[in-house]
Amino acid sequence: MKVIAVPLCAVIAFCICSMAFCADESQEAPARRPLILLTNDDGIESAGIKALMKELPRVADVIVIAPATNKSGVSQSLTYRGDIKVFKREVPEELKDIEPKPLALYAVEGTPATCVLLGAGNLSQGRSFDMVVSGINPGSNIGSDGNLSGTVGAARMGADIGLAGLAVSSASGSKHVAQIAASLASFIKQAFSAGVEKGVLFNVNYPGGEPKDWKGAVVTSIGAGNYKINFRKVESDVDEPPPADKSLLLFRAAFARAGGEPAAGTARAGIAAGKICVTPIASLSLPSKVSTKSLALTRQRLAGLAFFK
Repeated sequence: MKVIAVPLCAVIAFCICSMAFCADESQEAPARRPLILLTNDDGIESAGIKALMKELPRVADVIVIAPATNKSGVSQSLTYRGDIKVFKREVPEELKDIEPKPLALYAVEGTPATCVLLGAGNLSQGRSFDMVVSGINPGSNIGSDGNLSGTVGAARMGADIGLAGLAVSSASGSKHVAQIAASLASFIKQAFSAGVEKGVLFNVNYPGGEPKDWKGAVVTSIGAGNYKINFRKVESDVDEPPPADKSLLLFRAAFARAGGEPAAGTARAGIAAGKICVTPIASLSLPSKVSTKSLALTRQRLAGLAFFK
């Protein structure tokens, strides 16, 4: 048998390379940061979404895909006729010094739900989103009222396509968005650590009043709506003469709060008590047995979070 001589230096080099390879194999790869699609229904220039642009990148990678203009009250409707214009945006001037920043910003001439579908299919930078976060909406979205909300509609679309969806609204309007964004980022970080069920919508509502007066957080059920809409007949706009066309009728929406005592355990009751309310809602895209199991597991995981202690 012929013996092939191998130089000692080659053997040593081979051993060193092998040891380095094994060492690399033994090291765990760094955990992938979750990826959030951030949207809203008030437009990419709103104070609420800017507050979330600042806070959410601290707990996840964020791509902002939001309507170019206000699209409130459009629910889960889609923009699909004709071309949809999408504009790349820079981080707002007031956020230029924050670190880390969102990975990208896009303003879409379309509804919030359209932003979600478009973003998930075309603007995710080759990755898969883990959660759709929609807000911060100035005004509560409680109970069946969420069916009208573009904020909730975007988050529900996320759940419908197999992601986790989260809508966040505030009874304080546009006040305290910085504190709400920081609080929500803490909740999302804990939720990701515990495991987030896909196909579930989290409808999060913050109470009115000062943040120092908030009474903690609670997991709630959907319950009844919080307001009602009536339409009253008007003769004409204040700045316009009465219409010449006598066949033309003018109506104006009038919003009113629903009366009666809120049912115990609902978001409406929680908000009245000054609590942050988190309402898990299963997507209608899930089979009944799956949605029941997902909601039960979600509530179990939420109960263990420090956010609710």
